[in-house]
Amino acid sequence: MNATRVALLALSLGLALPVQASPTTPTGAISVAQVVDLIQRSPQDNAARNAAMAYLAGVGEATGLLVAEAGRRAHVSISCARPLGISSSAALAALSHTDRGQWDKTAATPILVEDMLSRADCR
Repeated sequence: MNATRVALLALSLGLALPVQASPTTPTGAISVAQVVDLIQRSPQDNAARNAAMAYLAGVGEATGLLVAEAGRRAHVSISCARPLGISSSAALAALSHTDRGQWDKTAATPILVEDMLSRADCR
């Protein structure tokens, strides 16, 4: 994915999520509450489905790009035993381990990235 497509995806995420879901965290990060809300509304709400798919695709692609870039650098080596991947069900499973009372204050992206790296057995 080239830089222009990454920038457009990031811009679309920034514009879509605040309108489509719960509030962001106090620091402006995409919250667990937002992602869970979008995924749960996805079967009946096309806008929620599009926003959830864009967010998950962005997280997945960005994680893959970061792992690949880290692997290209001599002083950092990351290898994964399995392919990186993310789905709505995997995201919900990863986010469900978060204290529900903190969903609106907890950033979703670090949890999802950690889950992806763990499931792919990256080291």
